[in-house]
Amino acid sequence: MAIKIFVSHAAADETLASALVDCIFSCMVLEDEDVRCTSVPGHKLPIGGDSSTILRDELGETGVVIGLLTQNSIVSSWVLFELGATWGARKNLQPLLTDEVDYSDIPGPLAGCHVGKLAKKSDLVQFFEELRKVVGAKARSSAKVDSAISQLVKANSEYSKVLLTPKPPKKVKAKSDMLDPTISGMKFSELKKVLEQEKIVIPPPHSGAEEETESDLLTIFLGNYTTLCDGLQSNWDSGSAGGFLYREVGLKLIPYDLVKFDKLPATQAKFFKRLIISPNGQKFVAHFKRLRASE
Repeated sequence: MAIKIFVSHAAADETLASALVDCIFSCMVLEDEDVRCTSVPGHKLPIGGDSSTILRDELGETGVVIGLLTQNSIVSSWVLFELGATWGARKNLQPLLTDEVDYSDIPGPLAGCHVGKLAKKSDLVQFFEELRKVVGAKARSSAKVDSAISQLVKANSEYSKVLLTPKPPKKVKAKSDMLDPTISGMKFSELKKVLEQEKIVIPPPHSGAEEETESDLLTIFLGNYTTLCDGLQSNWDSGSAGGFLYREVGLKLIPYDLVKFDKLPATQAKFFKRLIISPNGQKFVAHFKRLRASE
């Protein structure tokens, strides 16, 4: 099924993109699979697929591309690629601009496009009416549309307020903190030692041998970091590699806050849970790689 609406945005703008997607569904009647927004649960790319291939195909088939133009997205190579490909294919492109981006900041040929301002309710009313007609969707009640647009204006205001508020000068970290940062309430070196001490028995065929082998939680965590970034699902067969990683590795990493449960749409959440890498997990792996690189 072809995607009807593709939201092109920077990953750092997940909160604002999520507010935009909520507004879309509150303004018109659509199915979850009609909208692609790679940072928002329920509208992300399928697990295991080739991201670049899927995005290329969906951009070619989608009815309209919404460009969420922020300070983050106008310097994102992926966003510029998506919007440039849309413009080059003469497809329907509808840009939305946040407060902190000036018209003069809009890159390349997009500078000639008429854009809507997220801060202007009148722009959004026009935007969603045009969007609804392009995709051929039924409108929600006028009261619901008005409320949804007001919420999006508010979300944009909160987003811009954070960006425009002067940040206090960063405190210089002590050298000891940089060499051995605190992660999940423990020093990196202590957490690393705990993970090394927790042993895991790997049965064949996952062990790559005819007999069981033994490894440790740290080694398996680091070796499957990419898989954990994509996510492990509880409904995978217990005999599969994914099922083994979910039960014997993922669940054991939860107490250390190195993985977390992903927020799933209600239609999926009643059937399975998904574990993904947490910010602390990313921080742990990044520091581990820095230490290895300095050796």
